[in-house]
Amino acid sequence: MKVKIKHRTIYHYAGRVNFGEHVLLLRPLDNHRRHVDKYEVQTVPESTQRWVRDAYGNVELVCNFGLTESEVLEFVTHIEVSLLDDNPFDFILEPYATGYPFSYREPDARALLAYMGGSGPTRGSLRVLDWLRSEVNVPTTHINVVQFLSDLNGAVRRDISYVRRDEEGIQTPDTTLELRTGSCRDMAVLFISAVRKLGFAARFVSGYLYDPEVGEGDEHVFNRAVGSMHAWAEVYLPGAGWKGFDPTNGILANAYFIPSAVSHEPSAVDPIKGKYFAKQSISSTMEVELEMEEMNEPR
Repeated sequence: MKVKIKHRTIYHYAGRVNFGEHVLLLRPLDNHRRHVDKYEVQTVPESTQRWVRDAYGNVELVCNFGLTESEVLEFVTHIEVSLLDDNPFDFILEPYATGYPFSYREPDARALLAYMGGSGPTRGSLRVLDWLRSEVNVPTTHINVVQFLSDLNGAVRRDISYVRRDEEGIQTPDTTLELRTGSCRDMAVLFISAVRKLGFAARFVSGYLYDPEVGEGDEHVFNRAVGSMHAWAEVYLPGAGWKGFDPTNGILANAYFIPSAVSHEPSAVDPIKGKYFAKQSISSTMEVELEMEEMNEPR
């Protein structure tokens, strides 16, 4: 299967401004079941571009606008990516890690330290333990660790209503539990905070989720967050590696999940990062458009 993605982000400013470098984390990550066939970014104003691979292995596109002044900043990204079918349950765990709880063994334990502690919006989270005990009723032991995590994934889907939030920033898990609403980013951070408190290594994933239309009326199969970039979590399971859990939709990640960046710290993988400069305070607005469709392969 090949999927075509068009991602357009445009910023409007109340006056002419200069731009610092902007970093884009929009290119899908290649692996043995996913290959990026095309990735092009057009900008207004025009920019010079260079590639950087960060500490997590993410591929950054850095755009430099020089001394250009403008009231508009626009990024139009064209992507084509080939995907092979991926059964999210097709893996074999190490014998010691098939149930809950288990302890990571060396050297994994040292390598995973950054993914197990509270950082940024996952720090604190006083309500999370109460939620796990009183509402989720997390058992102290479970013979099937995948089912254990799937149940927790489904609990976030059940208890938190999805709302699209285009503004910057991520709610703390406590705020999400208090409001009982959140974006996909907020729900991913809540899930990460919960599983870390239960002894798992987890990381934040930003990317795309292709949800094919079915039937009449442009109906979608499972994605509550159609029309925007997506965020989910990955948990490290010995023998299987990083496995994706999507608390927004209560499912495990399959081939339709197309990651573009991963990190232990969600703020490190904002899709577009950069600054603008003005002689006085200037307001700005942002528009985002995302189109995804399957490409017909030539016979």
